[in-house]
Amino acid sequence: MAFREMLSQRLTDWHSQRLIQQSLAGEHDHLKDIHRQLMPNFIVIGAAKSATTSLLTALDKHPSILISKHQEPKFFGRHYIRGWEWYAKQFKGGENYRLRGEGSTMYTSSYQSYKHTPELIKRHLGNIPLIYLVRHPLRRIESQWRHWRGRSKCPPFEQLIQSKGLQQRIIEASMYNKQLNRYRCFFPEESILCMTTEELIQSTSKSLKRILRFLGAKPKVKPLLDGGQLPLKNRAGTKGRDDIPMPQWSEQLKQQTIDMIRPDSEAFLKAIGHPIDTWQWD
Repeated sequence: MAFREMLSQRLTDWHSQRLIQQSLAGEHDHLKDIHRQLMPNFIVIGAAKSATTSLLTALDKHPSILISKHQEPKFFGRHYIRGWEWYAKQFKGGENYRLRGEGSTMYTSSYQSYKHTPELIKRHLGNIPLIYLVRHPLRRIESQWRHWRGRSKCPPFEQLIQSKGLQQRIIEASMYNKQLNRYRCFFPEESILCMTTEELIQSTSKSLKRILRFLGAKPKVKPLLDGGQLPLKNRAGTKGRDDIPMPQWSEQLKQQTIDMIRPDSEAFLKAIGHPIDTWQWD
């Protein structure tokens, strides 16, 4: 990134964080209230590369549900600077739907821009339903690295542990319990539905019915699917990204990564009532 571009982004992030602090102090409540009838009443908070786009595409087919124009508006973070009018426009026509939702996976990232996301959502939207869709941590890491590498000059995969950028953007997003605890500080347990990508894919109809019941929508799933399956979205090499080969783990890198994330993963699985061997590490 060129110096001027980097400086501009930092100034934008600083201004956005300043606005967020004002918002948390109650100075923007009147702005949100103007658009109350268009505000989302559920959010998919993550995780990146865990079939969230496919889930949102399916939910958008439900007659009671409207998904935002930009599926990942990232408003309660870096894009807060765009303002409430911009956010409301993402749900244009939403007053005619009982449920309005969005899915910004950066909401469960460790970037400074999203430090106050849980508190910001709670302040302005209340105890709305949150869906946290997560995938085997190692498979998610591989997929996100391919995604990032395919669109920019990110560090090579073998620098996964050494690179601060890869740690923050990729490893931290696989620390599911750590990210979930950020939301538990502001939302009651009953407001957060956690589900693995594996169970969504393996038991699609059953999982979708569970999600729809959680949202308070009629659990009719057949019209939401493509031939009984979730719509396949965001494949490698789509949306202008290069199709990057699957990264190869050295034994040392794999073990170092497992040692770093496995305790968090097992704590997360225990917290959501899944066996700690749900994900195999061999």
